[in-house]
Amino acid sequence: MTQATDGRLPSSQEFDHLVYLRVFEGCNLHCQHCFIPSNPKRMSLDDIEAVAETLRAKIQPGSNVLIQWHGGEPTLMGPDFIRAGIERLRRAGPEFNWRHGIQTNLMTFNEDWADLYRDEFGGEVGISWDPKIRLLNRHAIDSNPEFNRRFETRLSELTGSGLTPYLVVTASKTLFRAFPNPFDFFQHWIDRGVRHVHLERITETGYARQNWDFVGLSNREYSTQMARWMRAYWAFKQSREGQDVLFLSPFENLTDSIASLGQGAPRAHGCWSGHCDTRFHTVDADGYKFGCTALTSEQGNRNTNHQLDLGAGLREKREIRQFACHECPFRSVCSTGCLALNFDDGSGECSGGYKLFETISDLTKTKPALGAKSEAPVAGQIPKLN
Repeated sequence: MTQATDGRLPSSQEFDHLVYLRVFEGCNLHCQHCFIPSNPKRMSLDDIEAVAETLRAKIQPGSNVLIQWHGGEPTLMGPDFIRAGIERLRRAGPEFNWRHGIQTNLMTFNEDWADLYRDEFGGEVGISWDPKIRLLNRHAIDSNPEFNRRFETRLSELTGSGLTPYLVVTASKTLFRAFPNPFDFFQHWIDRGVRHVHLERITETGYARQNWDFVGLSNREYSTQMARWMRAYWAFKQSREGQDVLFLSPFENLTDSIASLGQGAPRAHGCWSGHCDTRFHTVDADGYKFGCTALTSEQGNRNTNHQLDLGAGLREKREIRQFACHECPFRSVCSTGCLALNFDDGSGECSGGYKLFETISDLTKTKPALGAKSEAPVAGQIPKLN
């Protein structure tokens, strides 16, 4: 059975297995929250071809395998390289159903990339943006406005080419400060032709570790802010009278999880699903690593002295954490959250985000489903932060 993606993946495709292919870990930007410190590691076409043989020993023939072209900035390898890599995978692993997604900062976008996205990515392009903390380089501390100018230009070109953007924004302290009224964020992207947005949880890895005081969030801060944005998103959708104007994950996915609790078949999504134990894989120039790209981001990276301590392994670490969850009503749809985070960081909230789940549960009990018309909410009204 395929699983809808909503973790660290800018794609709405479905998959049985997700492979983060970190083809190049260098970047043409410096982002102060990035979980992969920029370094020169890069894969060759032979390395990419070998991925099929690596997976053959781990997954079943006929599986839907979603290759997430990742970095660093993967487009710095050029469209011809990516196209050749896709063809090599296709030839080397004919027993798999290969699908492709990508995450790019859009700085290199041109018509050659547009052609590749149409041919091999179904016309869907994962794009990354954040307020304030994306710089042209480490020393250009005032360059974020120029990044925004370039990004806006490239995004306009992308949508003008008939391509569909899938936006990934990091749920950081910076984001919540930049948009005190979430309605402004929602409308900002609708006005630019973006209809699918994912709020990716920040992890204390890479550059984010050294900048944690101004980009990071405790478990409680994350859960509280996301609960606030969930209430705003709910009201925003109701005020649009059922129009399909915006799909914001993980809210839509977590709402589905909560709804499934009463249906006898709980459905867990993304970083709450535990799929990093079984279905998420990373391959870089050093070879195969089990888990998503956040968990493996600093392994073999010459520009960091840190590495996540996964203990005996991903599955064992999660099982240990779950001992504290035995009375949680959301346990069947939450596998304790991201393993890159401390389950109990002393903030009074778990890494899974109990308050966020509780908020979604309360909303679904008292108000119409997302997308349905309601007279109660007022567009633009800022939900209270509890």
